[in-house]
Amino acid sequence: MQLHNKKVFITGCGGMLGNAIYPYFKARAPEILAIDIVIEQHEKDWLNYLDVREPEQLKKAFREFQPDLVLHLAALVDVERCEQDPADAESTNATSTRNIAELCEQNGVTMVYISTGGVFDGKKDGFYTEDDQPNPIMVYAQTKYDGELAVREVLKRHYIIRPGWMVGGGPNIDHKFVKLILQQIREGKKTIHAVTDKIGTPTYTHDFAMTLFALLETDKYGTYHMVGKGAGTRFDVAREIVDICGYSDEIKMVEVSSDYFTKDFPVPRPDNERLMNAGLEALGINKMRPWQVAIRDYIKREYADYCKR
Repeated sequence: MQLHNKKVFITGCGGMLGNAIYPYFKARAPEILAIDIVIEQHEKDWLNYLDVREPEQLKKAFREFQPDLVLHLAALVDVERCEQDPADAESTNATSTRNIAELCEQNGVTMVYISTGGVFDGKKDGFYTEDDQPNPIMVYAQTKYDGELAVREVLKRHYIIRPGWMVGGGPNIDHKFVKLILQQIREGKKTIHAVTDKIGTPTYTHDFAMTLFALLETDKYGTYHMVGKGAGTRFDVAREIVDICGYSDEIKMVEVSSDYFTKDFPVPRPDNERLMNAGLEALGINKMRPWQVAIRDYIKREYADYCKR
C-alpha cells in the first residue's frame, strides 16, 4: 500500500506507540484522523476524542472520514486493571476490535491491529515465532488474543502485529519499565532491584513505526512479530539503562524474583516473552535494531539530562 493518496484512521493515538506512529505517517499520508479517549493531557490539536467502545462513534467516524487504512492501537493495557474489570477489558480490547474489523470489511478498508507478545503462556524454551500457538494466562492477553481471532474471522485485508516490551514516549507519556528505572536514577537511588525470572524483547516505538511502514508497502497480509533483536531479562534491561546513564559504579543492581514486586504487580506474567521476527525476516524488511542499541538511542534522545555523559 502506497500512502501518498490514502486516508489513515489511527485509534489510541495519544499513547506511546501512537506518538511515534503519527508523525511518521503524517509525513506520508495526505490526511489522518487520530483519536483517543484521553486528550486533555496531550495539548495536541491533531488528536480528537473518540471512545472505541461506542459502536455509533466508530460508525460515524468511518462514514464521515472514509478511511483507506485503519491502525487500531487503542487498548486497555494495564494488566492489573484488566484482571479487576474483565468486562471493560473485553469491551475495549476485543469487542471494539471486532467492530472495527467489521466496518473495515464492509467498507473495503485495510486494518492493522496491534496485539501483544503476551498472548503466549511463556513455557517455550526459546523464541516464539508467528507459527506458535497462543495460550494466554491473563485477562489482558486473552482479550488481545480475542481481538486477533475476531480480525482473522471477519477481515481478509489485515495485519496483526505483536510487539514486545514497549519502549518510547518520552518523559510525558512513558510509564513503562524504562521510565521507572530512569526515575530511580533521577531520584538518586543507590540500589535498584529488578527481576531475573522474566525474559522478553524490548521494542522501541520509532523502530516499530519505521518497520510497520515498510511492511505496509509489501501488501503481504498476516500476523507478524515486530520486536527488537535479541532478548533480556528485566534485570538485563535495568542494568543496561544504568550503564547508559553512566551510573554503573554508583548504583548497586540487585537480582530478585517476581515475588519481590507482587504487591504492586500481583497478576502473573509469562516467564518467557521472547519473540522472533520470522515473518519480517522472510520478507527482508526486518528494520528492528538490537534492543540495547535502540534503548541507548531512546535515552540519549529523550532523557539526556538523566545521564552523566
